[in-house]
Amino acid sequence: MSNINYFKYLFLFLLTSHISVVSQVTDKLLINLEKVDLKSANDSMIKYKQVNPQKSLKFGFYALNSFKDEILSLDFVNTNYYLGETFFYVGDDRSSYEYLSKSLQLYSLLEPNKRRNRNVIKPPWILVLMGNVYFRNKDYFNAEEFYYEALENFKLFDPIFDEEKYYGTATSLGNLALIKVEKKEYKSALEIYDEVFDLRVENGDTTDILTSYLSYMELYLQNGDDEMFMEYYNKLDNAYKAYSSNMANNDPQFFLVFSIFNRRYAEFLKSKGRVSESLEYLFKAKKIAVNLEYEIPKINLEISNTNFYLGMNDDAENLTLENLNLEQLNQVQKINNFKLLEKIYTVEKSIENLLKIKDSIILYNEQPNQIFFDNQFNALESLILVTEKQNDLNISKSINNRNALVSIFLVAILFLIAVSLRFNFDLQKEKNTRLGLEKDKINEELKLKRRELFSKINFISQRNDYLNNIRDQLDGDISIAKNLKSIKREIKNITTSEQAYEEFDKMFSQVYPNFYKRLNLTAKLSQTDIRLASYIKMNHSNNEISRISGISLRTVESQRYRLSKKLNLAKGQDLNRFILDI
Repeated sequence: MSNINYFKYLFLFLLTSHISVVSQVTDKLLINLEKVDLKSANDSMIKYKQVNPQKSLKFGFYALNSFKDEILSLDFVNTNYYLGETFFYVGDDRSSYEYLSKSLQLYSLLEPNKRRNRNVIKPPWILVLMGNVYFRNKDYFNAEEFYYEALENFKLFDPIFDEEKYYGTATSLGNLALIKVEKKEYKSALEIYDEVFDLRVENGDTTDILTSYLSYMELYLQNGDDEMFMEYYNKLDNAYKAYSSNMANNDPQFFLVFSIFNRRYAEFLKSKGRVSESLEYLFKAKKIAVNLEYEIPKINLEISNTNFYLGMNDDAENLTLENLNLEQLNQVQKINNFKLLEKIYTVEKSIENLLKIKDSIILYNEQPNQIFFDNQFNALESLILVTEKQNDLNISKSINNRNALVSIFLVAILFLIAVSLRFNFDLQKEKNTRLGLEKDKINEELKLKRRELFSKINFISQRNDYLNNIRDQLDGDISIAKNLKSIKREIKNITTSEQAYEEFDKMFSQVYPNFYKRLNLTAKLSQTDIRLASYIKMNHSNNEISRISGISLRTVESQRYRLSKKLNLAKGQDLNRFILDI
């Protein structure tokens, strides 16, 4: 069986996938397009995308060109999706993929609260259709990747979309089965079809079950199992007889199922050499699909090919020419019809007609489908404008909401920490306890150093008080002044000894480790300056500093004045405050 049958059959899955309400917009909207809003334009595209793709494209291009000043919305994303879908129906895969890719890009710019499903990463219907583009071009690897990605996103649907989730899952699985059939992996394909059938029995309606019958019929036609093929043919034939009396009230899906059902049986008859009999079923398929305009060109081409095979060249030629005049004929279909005419004129040795047909084939092969090229170009420009506008808007929001984003980032970090703590709770608890003990130990050591520091200060102060007192007593005893001059000198040496001060400096550095370093950055200071600053840092008064240093109060005030000058303090700026702030 020709691969093109699978491409045609692929549309069946797409049709079952959509649950959108068909628009009631009439053809008058094409005359008064300026009155149509974006949602109405989308509804019209849904209505016409299969029955009249050209009209659907008109609505889509109008929407993109007319609503480029709109703020990015889900409707605008859907417009691009419907354009991609419509281009797929008319066979323009390049344009289809462009608009589908753009719709994914625009969707990524939407804020989560503006999406239908907040948790969905990528719209799965777009992924399914992108997979179909690859499938039709026989790139089964990429097609399969998109179908699996679509399945993962359908799983993320909110509960209120359970029905759509079911249809999407069935569609994606069905398309994966088609890939298995193309690869002749019939056992795997059958397993997937069985899974789809169970889904449809549980969640679907009669049409869905008939669609599964058609899938089985297609599979058994491909693998040559005539017995199973006829089993499902009979099931569909009985269903057709049961529903044919009420077909006018049925969903278009019934027409599509039964039309394809007859075409498959016609193909089966051809494979058995019953070519004349197959025509009966092709005409039957055409009659059923009379309201499905996009199906007619496919059926006409099959009938023409069958007529040519039977030697009815005039009938084949007339129907092919009639087919070429149909508006809904796509690029690929036109080329196939011209190729059939080429065969007919070759057999008839009609050189003049043959030359014309060859020119037409060359023309269509060299020039890709240019349907609404100008409108499409303008629409793409509009897409760029909308994308840029949305990017600018996002940048503005990013600037204005920077604090909010930081908060979200912090919350995310806290969440990750919480998750980590959940799995490592005992370990973290032990670690935190150990860190607490170490912290308490460090604090205790620091307190001890401070106490030692103050003890050292008190020791120096008390020692100096004691020695100065002795010196003062000796000063009062004039009779022995000369004899005790050397004693006074020794006492003075004791009061100015560096050993005690060095111990003080060492302890001070442990309590205030960065003080000396920062102080030296401000000015070049002497040891006396640094020691004075240390006493001030410990909040000692001038009198206390005088006692500690063993110098007069006036000398302390002079040292303070010189230190202020070296530190370049402004007039009126408090030295104590400056030192305490370091």
